[in-house]
Amino acid sequence: MKRPELLSPAGDLEKLQTAVRFGADAVYAGAGDYSLRTGGSSFTLNELGEGIRFAHEHGCKFYLALNIYAFDQELKKMQAYFKEAEKLGIDAAIVADAGVLQMLRESGTNVKLHISTQANTTNAAAVRFWLNNGAARIIAARELSLAQLQTLKASAPEAELEIFVHGAMCVAYSGRCLLSRHLTGRSANHGECAQPCRWEYAFQPADAAETFTAEEDRRGLYILNSRDLCLLEHIPELIAAGVDSFKIEGRMKSAFYAAMTTKVYRQAIDTYLAAPEKYSVRQEWRNNLAKISHRPYTDGFLFPDGQPTEYPENSAYLKGCDFVGVAEAYDAASQQITISGRNQFGSGDELEILDPKINAIQKIKIGQLRKSSGEIITAAHNSYLVTADLRGQNIDPVSKYSILIKSRT
Repeated sequence: MKRPELLSPAGDLEKLQTAVRFGADAVYAGAGDYSLRTGGSSFTLNELGEGIRFAHEHGCKFYLALNIYAFDQELKKMQAYFKEAEKLGIDAAIVADAGVLQMLRESGTNVKLHISTQANTTNAAAVRFWLNNGAARIIAARELSLAQLQTLKASAPEAELEIFVHGAMCVAYSGRCLLSRHLTGRSANHGECAQPCRWEYAFQPADAAETFTAEEDRRGLYILNSRDLCLLEHIPELIAAGVDSFKIEGRMKSAFYAAMTTKVYRQAIDTYLAAPEKYSVRQEWRNNLAKISHRPYTDGFLFPDGQPTEYPENSAYLKGCDFVGVAEAYDAASQQITISGRNQFGSGDELEILDPKINAIQKIKIGQLRKSSGEIITAAHNSYLVTADLRGQNIDPVSKYSILIKSRT
């Protein structure tokens, strides 16, 4: 049975390093202004070099997203960026635009080319078209059912097949949306989506001056708001269907999100492959995915009569835990842990530790807190570097770069 690749999001260097440490086989990152997540979730060339080195040192592949729909004036700049990225050692480029694909092919590159889900590939004929034009992998349209994925792979077994298994979905077909550009001037197809599908809407009859909120009750009705995808329950079927790569969405999410999703899917994939006949989805995996920031989960379009894909009540995130810090050091003899703070936590708080070297999530209780200056404090905040006393607690040594979280309940 073939082991599928686990592909995790890398919105910045910290998230990349976190995903790699927690078990990703490959990571994907945005190319400056040329991916569908611009701003703080794309890489400069300097960051790109550092990220590629880190990934490769840990046996992890690095894929670069160049998947905007480009205008003519952008192509030369994209080509220049790609040439530099190629020198740095990227393992693949993700593209959606046929013109960008043609440009990269004509450059004579040996870098593998992956076709983005934005290209809306839904049939074997389209797969063969992309293969004949230099592609090695197809990231299937999100709207395909399990049966359709099976047919796609069986019809073109030479193509690597990648699908999204977790993360945010879009009301538009595989994310190709014009709503943001129409309402805000920010194009989703150039990585600037304002997410107007998450807004609450009102309507006004043509023959009336009064405006009405589109609602059935006082909570309002979010008619375009999508649930988040979660295919944890269907890993055996997807592996049997021949899916080559399981992709997690979320380059704009936190390092905690990257750690938890990678950790859960890594454990699930490895557990199944180790003993398929004994496999079942563990409740702890479900519970852990409920801790990260998400909207209500769905299995999307995997089954014709599956779960709903829209959530018409509100667009708020569900979040079981807050990301409060990163372990910088741990002294087993004194049971002292040094923490780089990200959100508030204090003495007496019960925290959980996501350790990249330990499968189980450990629970601790924060004792006395000291700043690096030696000052005793009751609470730490973002950017604080503190040492916490954990004496008397039966815990395994904590690895550097472990993620510390605090329950919201």
